[in-house]
Amino acid sequence: MKKKSSIPDAILAIDFGGLSTRVFCQSSQAGSKASSFVMESQVGPVSQDIANCFTKPNLASASPENIAWVAIGNECRAVGYLAAAQFNAHIGLAGLKYSSALYKALAALWVVSRKLNLGNQFSAAISVFLPPGEFNDSKQFFELLSQYSASFETPTGKLSVTLDKTQVLQEGGGIALIHNSNLGSAFKQRVTAFVMVGFRNASVIVSARGAVGKGKTSDLGMVRLVDLVQERTSNYDASRLALSIAQAGVSYNRPYFYRIARNREETAKDREVDQLIEAVKLSRFDYARMLSHWINEVLPPDLDEIVFCGGTSEYMKPELRNQFSHYSLSWHAGITVPKTLDPDGLGCRIADVYGLFSYFKSQFEVLRQRSVAATSQRAEDTTSTSGDAPLPTTDIQSVKECAEQSTKPKSEQSTKPKSEQPTHPKSEQPTLLKVEQFTHAKSEQSTEQKIEEPTEQNTEDITEQNSEICVQQKADSSIKDSCLDDSNKWSDESSSNTEPSLEESEANLDAALLLGGPYRGAGKKVRNYA
Repeated sequence: MKKKSSIPDAILAIDFGGLSTRVFCQSSQAGSKASSFVMESQVGPVSQDIANCFTKPNLASASPENIAWVAIGNECRAVGYLAAAQFNAHIGLAGLKYSSALYKALAALWVVSRKLNLGNQFSAAISVFLPPGEFNDSKQFFELLSQYSASFETPTGKLSVTLDKTQVLQEGGGIALIHNSNLGSAFKQRVTAFVMVGFRNASVIVSARGAVGKGKTSDLGMVRLVDLVQERTSNYDASRLALSIAQAGVSYNRPYFYRIARNREETAKDREVDQLIEAVKLSRFDYARMLSHWINEVLPPDLDEIVFCGGTSEYMKPELRNQFSHYSLSWHAGITVPKTLDPDGLGCRIADVYGLFSYFKSQFEVLRQRSVAATSQRAEDTTSTSGDAPLPTTDIQSVKECAEQSTKPKSEQSTKPKSEQPTHPKSEQPTLLKVEQFTHAKSEQSTEQKIEEPTEQNTEDITEQNSEICVQQKADSSIKDSCLDDSNKWSDESSSNTEPSLEESEANLDAALLLGGPYRGAGKKVRNYA
């Protein structure tokens, strides 16, 4: 007998950015809506007693993401704003990303438990990004996270979280999924480079005619620009300097630099800002040259297009557009995050994790649909057993219609991603990329269904067939609309469900693995595609 799959209480997608940790989450309860929050990236040691002194009086008034700390045994860490504001923790870019990501993930689980009212014991599915250079560390990261999440201390007491599913993708993978879906069948004919430039790293992953390999990583994120400015100035705080540079933009608006100026006398402050702006201009030129040179080094010779991702790529857009104008260019695959899920106004900086979250949570839709179908089946079985009632005429008709529809080819939808130039030939209309197109192995399915009039003996078979066919039809829908649509409700109503679902078969679990992400489920064989 096949083991019944469970739906986790919460689904999370986390991006451990250099300046901030971005989290999308949603409860599995019917009618729940997705939400998001952002935490500062700082993590710092603190005693549990002192941490409690800051958090206990403020549990009712402060947002949980601003007073988060976690303790594993005797090791206690303040995370995010609490670490930065109260304990002078630094960004910490020197070590591996996954080492600090462990505490950030635990803190995110506590924040989710508060925001979604999950209590102190629940199950969760987590999907995260790691740079290609740290991708081989994903196995160790999830082993530690699974071990420590089972029991750790938080501001509201001990928390116990069971990780039902875990998934890791290379940075840029969320945008790659959406962009390849927009391309449709052209996805298998094009060579696309996804260039992710964030605060800490710059990464490149290449989709070569349907196959995506392990990417390349460098330390040429925006932090390198900040370093160049600091070498020319008086060593400003890195995080505040980076924020001022980004907000000032290509016009170098002076008010943003006044905020970090150290002089108090007006004339001296004006002179300091002049020097700072000049340093930023010179450093930007140097940084653009370094970044462009590295990107050129790792791009394949048969490249068709480049999709730039990340906040730093947006900031460096004029230079990147000029340097790579001979390619078809796109920024963030045209993804727009709904305002309701972007309260901090991060925009393109969370497009990658938003795409990942939309895709990741869609994988659990088929389990949800199966659960509903199983409940209906049990109810029908009970009715049939008690009264041997014949199948209603309307149900017989629905079986016929569903089976007939499953034999018809699906209509192709023409879409065009927002990009500087077309990302597919004009003569070729893009089609929706089905989830199966991401898999390494496909299970063949019959395209014909034989319809027989139900009798008293085959009533249960027809009902079961009806459920399976309808579930499969929903599983074939595109991921594109789910990521670009402002709706973030669970698709309980079939008429509004535009998200794809992955059948929980080993072949289809390879879908995200195309982007280099090992998918680890409870009781499932671990497959390493790194």
